Amino acid sequence: MCDLLGMSFNVPVGARISLDLFQERGKENPDGWGLAFYEGSQLQLVKEARPAVKSPLFDFVERYPESRTFISHVRRSTRGTRSYANTHPFYRVVSDNKNRSEFSFAHNGTLTDMSMLKISALRPIGETDSEQLMCHLLEELLGRGLSSLPKESFKYIESSLRDINGVDNTLNCILSNGEYLFCYSDENRHNGGLRFAEQQLPFSSVDLVDENLTLGSVDIQSANIEGGEAPSGYIIVTRALSGQDWIEFDPGELIVFKHGEIVYPEKRRSL
Repeated sequence: MCDLLGMSFNVPVGARISLDLFQERGKENPDGWGLAFYEGSQLQLVKEARPAVKSPLFDFVERYPESRTFISHVRRSTRGTRSYANTHPFYRVVSDNKNRSEFSFAHNGTLTDMSMLKISALRPIGETDSEQLMCHLLEELLGRGLSSLPKESFKYIESSLRDINGVDNTLNCILSNGEYLFCYSDENRHNGGLRFAEQQLPFSSVDLVDENLTLGSVDIQSANIEGGEAPSGYIIVTRALSGQDWIEFDPGELIVFKHGEIVYPEKRRSL
């Protein structure tokens, strides 16, 4: 069992992610934790193949990052041994003749049927089904000239993930290149699926509450905004949570966030 958290904001924010949710679930999810965030288009990745609940490094990154885009993950392995290479989020640098992008990816679920995952150039470093899925998606995007993630890639990514999801695979996942945050929710609501909540000034602590137990909080710290753009954005999480006006993804739905706005699908943009 794993937990995912994603964040997309219009300006860099400091997020004190007091993820008691993740640290406590580190007792259930003992195989590693990780945090990916971006400074501009440059990926910063911190992860360990050890329980978050035992990690002083986890306590440090609760306070350190300032970014517009975050992905965090806590892992209980179903494939692959406990190791840095098998710990989410995963990363790849993808280049074509025009673009160079640094991708991060985290997956919640298990792929028991991987027959659709075709890879050749982008080989996984570790042993997980999750990293193989990331390599497959990125290789497919490269092969179709979509590595810069134009709008026509959104529908393709959604369709590909639905095909892979199928009846034998469980699949919640988050993919980013620092600009876009792609969030896909399992078509059978594995682990409760994904949900999101909008954040605007004045920020208040987002309590993550499950069955009347407070499992953690996310406190958004905005920089000086005089003469600048007021910070706003979204938090995306797994599990059925209260403590906020969470909006659930539809089964098998991909929602794409870009710098604190929903850009896909159209029906979500008016929310």
